[in-house]
Formats: sequence, structure tokens, C-alpha cells
Amino acid sequence: MADKPNLPRRLSRGARTLFGLYRIYGRLDLLWLSRDTGYCLLYMVSDTICAGASVGGVLLLCERLGGFGGMGKNELLFLLSYAVLVSGLCGMLFCGNNMGHISRIIGRGQLDHCMIQPVPLWMQLLAGGFLPFTGSSKLLCGAAMCVYSIRRLGIAVTPGWTVCFLLGALASAGIMMATVYLISCLAFLAPAAAEEISMTAFDLFETLKSYPLGSLPILWQAVLCSAVPVGLTAWLPSRALLRPDFPLPGLTILAAVFFLSLAAFTFQRGMLYYASHGSPRYSGFGHR
Repeated sequence: MADKPNLPRRLSRGARTLFGLYRIYGRLDLLWLSRDTGYCLLYMVSDTICAGASVGGVLLLCERLGGFGGMGKNELLFLLSYAVLVSGLCGMLFCGNNMGHISRIIGRGQLDHCMIQPVPLWMQLLAGGFLPFTGSSKLLCGAAMCVYSIRRLGIAVTPGWTVCFLLGALASAGIMMATVYLISCLAFLAPAAAEEISMTAFDLFETLKSYPLGSLPILWQAVLCSAVPVGLTAWLPSRALLRPDFPLPGLTILAAVFFLSLAAFTFQRGMLYYASHGSPRYSGFGHR
């Protein structure tokens, strides 16, 4: 009972600390861009080209077939734009300093580098991947594609629709990162074998999330929107935004809460295992 009056003060202190971490990582990213501008611009242009290449195959299929998977050309263009936007959000908010590829930090025995810092580990994981400058190219590409596809579709962009779109994109990015973290927890048990498993998890989403699932049997749609939630990162939320009569438009947000909670619980169990067993290996490669 005595701690209750201090709770708002502790929450505000934690928010200030988290905001300070975002400012630090943002400045470090800007420092990298200003000191090595040519290399950073090359990196950003390459990221944009990769974003276009990742959806090029689906676009060509759509042009050849006139649409597929229960979606027309313009609807499919919106789906692809949404998928690039979600990838851009993950890249800008979570993937710097190997925070998005957490299995590398765990598998290389570098988790102690984070644990000795004077801020909680969850704050480092949340803010450490922030790349507002060098990581924004794919996000900007996805945003531009979304604007173009929305104009092609003639969607009435109301404040409510915009809020649903932004919340859905953030929820899709959260589902993607939560799934990557869930799979990456295998690195606690097998550090050497699972060191790069987060990259495999990312590849799973990048390969499959751009495809419409409407032509698949209901069973496979359920699997790809639950156990392997690639459908929740682009297909289902974009379909809900395009068709207001589509059932469960808020399913993406509810799924994000579930997967993030499951990832937090699993990661905490992995930390308990790490506390009692430690890491049998250490590699300085890739340490930030």
C-alpha cells in the first residue's frame, strides 16, 4: 500500500528513460549517416530496391492473371504496399543493433552485454533497434505505395479508417516481431545451432506475407493466420481495410496482444534458463 503513491512517479521516470534511449539511438543513427553518407545512402537505396524486388513476382503474376487469390489488381497492389509498409516499420523500429535478430545476441553469448547496462533489458530490446534515418527507406517506399494504391482504389480515407490503418500496421509489425522472438528463444537451448534462426523466421514472413490467401482452403487459411501468422501481417488486415463487411476487423490487434504476450512469457522463461545455465560459448562477431 505504501508503494502506490509512488507508482505514477516510477511510471513517468520509466517513460523518460525509454524516451531518452530512443533519442540516443536516433542520434547514433544520424551520426552514422553524417559520417559515412555515401555508404548509408547506398544501403538505403539497396533496401528500397529489395523492397520492390520482394513484391515484383506477385505484381507480375497479378498483371498476367488479372488478379488472383480473390483480389483484383488494385486490391493486390494495396496488399503488397501494406506488406512493404509493415516490413519498413519492423526495420525502422526493431532491427537495429541486432535487436530484431535477437537469436544472434543470445546464441553468441552476448546477452550479458545488455544485462550489465543500467537500464532494464526490455527497454534496450524495445529502443535498441530504432533506426529513424538509415532504416526508414523501406517504410517510405511502403507509405508511397500505399498512397498510390489507395488513390487507385478510390477509398474514402476518413479519420476512423486512417486510425484503423495505422493501428493495423503497427499490430502486424508487432505480430511479425513477436513470432521472430518466439522462434529465437530456441537459441537459449541451442546457442550455436540457433544463432541465425531469427533470419530464417524473417525470411518466412518476407517470402509468404505478400501472397493473397483467399484461394486457399479454409484450413490452410486458419493455419497461416494462427500457428504460422503470415496472413496476419498483410493479407487479413488489408482485406479488412478494403472490405468493411469482412468479419473480425480487429482480429489483427487482438492477435498482436496475444503473440506479444506469448513472446514476452517465452522470453522470460528463456532468461530464467539462461540465469541457471549461462551460455556455453561466446563470440565477439557482430557485437554492437
